[in-house]
Amino acid sequence: MNALADFQRALAGHVLTGEALAPGLIVDGDPFPAARRLAVYHSAYRLRLTEALAADFPLLCGLLGEDGFARLAADYIAACPSRSFTLRDFGHALADFLAHHERYRRRPWLRATAIFEWSLLAAFDAADVAHLRMADLAGVPPAQFPRLRFRIAPGVQVLRLRWNVPQAWRALQEGTALEPPQRLPAGVDCLIWRREERVYFRTLPLDEAALLKALMKGRSFAAGCGALARVGVDADAGRRAAELLTTWLADTLLAMPCGNAE
Repeated sequence: MNALADFQRALAGHVLTGEALAPGLIVDGDPFPAARRLAVYHSAYRLRLTEALAADFPLLCGLLGEDGFARLAADYIAACPSRSFTLRDFGHALADFLAHHERYRRRPWLRATAIFEWSLLAAFDAADVAHLRMADLAGVPPAQFPRLRFRIAPGVQVLRLRWNVPQAWRALQEGTALEPPQRLPAGVDCLIWRREERVYFRTLPLDEAALLKALMKGRSFAAGCGALARVGVDADAGRRAAELLTTWLADTLLAMPCGNAE
């Protein structure tokens, strides 16, 4: 047995879960008894996790208030302890936690907010890639264009929204009064992406969402245009698809390389 390793495991167990330590394992004495010194580590660990959650979910923190968010963090830490070496991963299960915990599941806008904020974080942290440019498409023969498949840049997401979380997010950014997100009359698709060092989002019209979702599934440009035509109001689906493609190239939504469908 390794005494140091045993001591470290026991101390970690106490800090992480509150597991009782064997009597005498920590030397007692004034002016700071062992219980008080251990409490510092036990509390500091949870405070750091709470700070990490607040940094990743600032809108949730603002909507719940300091005390409400601290309680949420304590509940989440108890139910979903950190399993990763990095705090970046700690909030990955928060949305599911909010959907099932008795204290929070009756407020579905909490889960919707967590999903939106986690998606923004995922977009910001996405890997850097070479983006497709209009010049890269200039040499593609027109006859091959319908067969092209496009790569979507990392971090690009289409999020189905049933609560108006973006409005609350904008209020947070502008420093105006926060109100819980309201349920939308109908679901809408929200595009989230990063350009350079900034994350953007906007709602998508039906035809743009149809084309982008098709390309995200790996379908050819021709198949995507077919999906666009089925929902679009523009009779010229090819012209509308070209217009959207130009916008996406400018917003760096597409990555190199693109290629022909098999």
